[in-house]
Amino acid sequence: MSGFVLAGAVLLVLLLPGPAQAQYLTLGGDDMDACASNGVVVGLGAGDDDFLAVRAGPGAGHAKIDRLHNGDAVFVCTGAGAWDGIVYGGGRECGVSSPIVPARLYTGPCKSGWVERNFIAVTAG
Repeated sequence: MSGFVLAGAVLLVLLLPGPAQAQYLTLGGDDMDACASNGVVVGLGAGDDDFLAVRAGPGAGHAKIDRLHNGDAVFVCTGAGAWDGIVYGGGRECGVSSPIVPARLYTGPCKSGWVERNFIAVTAG
C-alpha cells in the first residue's frame, strides 16, 4: 500500500506545472543583454481584482498564463506590436542580463509571457 501512495505522490509532482512560460518568447542571438530593459507594472486599478493578464503569446487571443499587479517588476525583452515579451519572477536571477547565443526560447528559471505594453513603465535600459 505504501508503494502505491509513493508512486502516486511522484506522479503528482511530475504533473504539477513549473513556472508559467510563454510559448513564443525567443531571446538572444547577439552580443546584447537578452532583455535590455527593466520595467514595472503601472496603470491598473487599485482593487484586488485589477490585474495585468500575462499571455502565452503576443495578443489577446493567446491563453492567459498568469497575472501581474501594479508595482510588479519585469525584464522587458522583446516586442511585437502593442505587446512586450517579458521575464519576471520575484527578483530572482533570471539569466537575461547577459547575452544568450544562439537565440532560443526562454525556459526559465523565471516566468515569461507577453503583456500589453501600455501597462509597463521602463525603469532602466
